[in-house]
Order: sequence, then structure tokens, then C-alpha cells
Amino acid sequence: MPELPEVETIVRGLATRLAGRPVAAVWGSRLPLRLARPVALAQLRAICVERRFESVQRRGKYILLATGAGAGVSVHLGMTGRLRLQPASEPRPSHTHVVFTLDGGDELRFIDPRRFGSVTPARALATLPELALLGPDPLSELDAAELARRLDGVRAPIKAFLLDQRRIAGLGNIYVSEALHRAGIHPGARAGAVRRRAAVLLEGIRGALESGIANRGTTLRDYVDDTGSAGDNQNALRVYGRERLPCPRCGAPIRRRVDSARATFFCPACQRR
Repeated sequence: MPELPEVETIVRGLATRLAGRPVAAVWGSRLPLRLARPVALAQLRAICVERRFESVQRRGKYILLATGAGAGVSVHLGMTGRLRLQPASEPRPSHTHVVFTLDGGDELRFIDPRRFGSVTPARALATLPELALLGPDPLSELDAAELARRLDGVRAPIKAFLLDQRRIAGLGNIYVSEALHRAGIHPGARAGAVRRRAAVLLEGIRGALESGIANRGTTLRDYVDDTGSAGDNQNALRVYGRERLPCPRCGAPIRRRVDSARATFFCPACQRR
């Protein structure tokens, strides 16, 4: 699933190419997307057609296409979603489910083979429940004191804490493993016990995310940016997907464990419990 760096890469790519462009039409495949919910095409058209995409922003893992007066479209990529700006003359890829036709001969296309993503119109983006429930952004809205406050008294493992979008927005399995390795914290450590190391943890989180953004995202299977290019961050990962390979810090073999049906990678020497 694309995480904060992948979504940020797409947002930055689209922002310069999409902002200010009028929407002439909206097309939909009429197949349901996330949670088998149909796309609200009539509302999408009411919010977008004959308006401009004023800005492209990110909130957690959500892409926000603003159309003015607080209205706009929230896009979540799910596991296999892609948001591509392509010439209308190019054939639409298979599994294209929503298309915004733009003046000038381009189309903004939402493509999602597994249909776990979402395209949600809103007359007030800020009131969407999925956005209102998100925790602070770790790059722009979180400091060490606030992170310590949120960790205080939490008995859940630190990995589960970081994956909870209500506590911190944007982190997923890859970057949590990377952040914890950078901070030298065991993924199974009780979150409340990490409170005194909040500053180190936040530094690890930001370091992992900033590396992902600098390398234009991590492509393990499906992710591509807004131009269709794969990311490079998979070549810079320290622990994720590197079971039995040497830790880049100490040389000990990286271990893999399963937590809540999800793979966790860590160094048993650098990240002692």
C-alpha cells in the first residue's frame, strides 16, 4: 500500500501540472471501489465540472484535489491504485475507474486493479470523517513533546501504535520498520515505555519518510508516480525486505517476524527489547 512518501511524491508531481486547470467532464466505470461502495459520479460532476483544480495537497495517505470554497475530491490509492495525468489520445489502461477530462486534451485517470482505493467528492473536504479522524502529520504537525504525550500510558506495541492512523497519519508497514531501525527501538516494545525516547523516535520517523520522498517512493510491486515511473527507495531500505542480510549499522543478520499478520523486519542487535 502506498504510504506517505509515495503519496507525497504523486502530490508534488501533480501540483505543478494540474493546479489551475478546468475540468470539462467526469467519467466513471460504475464499478464499486473501496468497501464495495459505488463512486458518487453525480456529486463528482457537481463539484468538479466547469470548475478548476485549485490545488493538490496531501493529508496522511490521502490526495486532496481542491476545487474551491472548501470543496474537492479525496483520493486514496488503496493497495494498487494509481493517479495518472495522461493525454486523452492515449488508450485508457485496464481497470480505469474514474477519469477527469481536462481542458487542453489531458485526462486525470484513477486506475485500480483491486479496487481497494477510493475517489470521494465532498462539498467540504475538512468534514470527511476519514480525514477528520487522522492524527497529526509527522513531517509538519508533530513535535517530540506531542509525540511523548500521545505515547504516554499506551500499552500496545510501538509498531501497532505507529500504524494507527488516528495517532499519527501516513505511516505504513515499510516506513514503520525503517523508522524503528533508525531509532534503535524494538518493534514489540510497549509504546508507553518509548515515551522518554520520543525525540529519537520522531527523528527516525522523519528520516525514513524524507529518504522515501527523496527517492520518489518505494516500488516493491505496484507503485508508480504520476508519470508512471517506479520509485527508487527500495534500493535504500535498511531493514524492510532484507531478512538474513546484514544490518547496515552493525552487520547482524536482519530478522523477520509476523505481527498481526504483517511482516516486521528489525535488527536483533541494534533494536534490543
